[in-house]
Amino acid sequence: MKILLVNPWIYDVASFDYWLKPLGLLILGRYLRESGHDVKLIDCLNRYDDDLIKFTGKTPKSKWNGTGKFMDKKVNKPPSIKHVPRNLKRYGLPLEVFQDKIEKLKTDGWKPDYIFVTSAMTYWYLGPWKAIEILKRNYPDIPVMIGGNYAVLMSEHAKKSGADIICKTAKIEETLNFLNDIGIKIDNYEMDLTPDYSLYGKGTGHLVFLTSLGCPYHCTYCATPKIQRFYQMPPKKMVESIVKYVDLYDEKNVAFFDDAILINHKLHFDEILNGLIDAGLPQRGVKLHVPNGIHAKLLKKESAELMMKANVKSIKIAIETMDPKRQKETGGKVSNEDFFNAVRILKEVGFTGKELSAFVLMNLPGQTSDEILHALYTCHDLEINSEINEYTPIPGTVDYQRFLSKNSELANFDPIQLNNTILIYSFEDGLTFEEVERIKNTYKTDIKFRG
Repeated sequence: MKILLVNPWIYDVASFDYWLKPLGLLILGRYLRESGHDVKLIDCLNRYDDDLIKFTGKTPKSKWNGTGKFMDKKVNKPPSIKHVPRNLKRYGLPLEVFQDKIEKLKTDGWKPDYIFVTSAMTYWYLGPWKAIEILKRNYPDIPVMIGGNYAVLMSEHAKKSGADIICKTAKIEETLNFLNDIGIKIDNYEMDLTPDYSLYGKGTGHLVFLTSLGCPYHCTYCATPKIQRFYQMPPKKMVESIVKYVDLYDEKNVAFFDDAILINHKLHFDEILNGLIDAGLPQRGVKLHVPNGIHAKLLKKESAELMMKANVKSIKIAIETMDPKRQKETGGKVSNEDFFNAVRILKEVGFTGKELSAFVLMNLPGQTSDEILHALYTCHDLEINSEINEYTPIPGTVDYQRFLSKNSELANFDPIQLNNTILIYSFEDGLTFEEVERIKNTYKTDIKFRG
């Protein structure tokens, strides 16, 4: 079968390419190709897309770590956020480039039997909806399936997307079974998290991998355990996959987006780091990044030493809040002692504030300004970077239900209102706009570590 994979645009008031890749789609693409299907990919968020470069006449620019700005265009806001004093933008390929890609497929005589559109954040749903609208206009007789986090967490809402099929699971084995059930043959069910970067045909500015799926913790604000079961890739196979694509595209930045990369570290992440060191990646100038927040409780000195030796250049530590009571209430995955110990270990082996940063959540249910500022000031005193992550109520989580119970006007809410930046303009519960702005301004002027 011919199958077209589509990674849609981001619709948001702000966005940046922090090592973003549609890993679920790329992993699925490998399964499909290995089963004999003819697979093509349109990634609307690929800043290195050849057609985009021709359209703009510009070579994409990236920072030292492979991240960079998306092309964007201001779009009309839906009625639900007309009151929000921020511009809504579509990030990614211009619509003309997307349509040209479809026209080229038609000219080449390549017509898909199925089209798969992925989705990420629930409040980014306008991106998949727009892609499906255009695809159905061009291929009215071809079944379009939507999958990914939005389709899993808000499957009822996804029925409005225009898709013919909704894949309500993101678990690999269940997804493969689902495809088989609708007539798309899959030959191999062995768990393998290797993404198929050859679908791009060239380098993409950075490579992203999952060495594991899921997370054994159950934080009240996180939906990961609902979406995935915990699984770790065999280290040797993971190393082979990374080295293969680094060699093929001569990429210099590799990011790991695991939710719990330090679980069973001696037999997992430490082994992967050892394998990459033995393969000579640090000597070739390949930089590694761990941007999804390591568990401070699990960090040991041997892992930190290996990260230094393997040329890890970005490490984010998940602290979220430094209020002991809230730490326990939200799942107990970290304590202040764990956090201080992790920072101490990382600094002892040679990491500095340039490589280290901590996630601090803002606007958790019941959270105060003083609680947030205390965490930010603590990071400053430790001489590490801090990063404010504005809380988003995620469907299916405990905190989402708490949020709903305190906002009775949510009967017919638009998911875009849950966007972490837009949230404060739509609902009364939580910090006010003025409080959020005060925290952000204090962070910029007094707290942000610039070491």
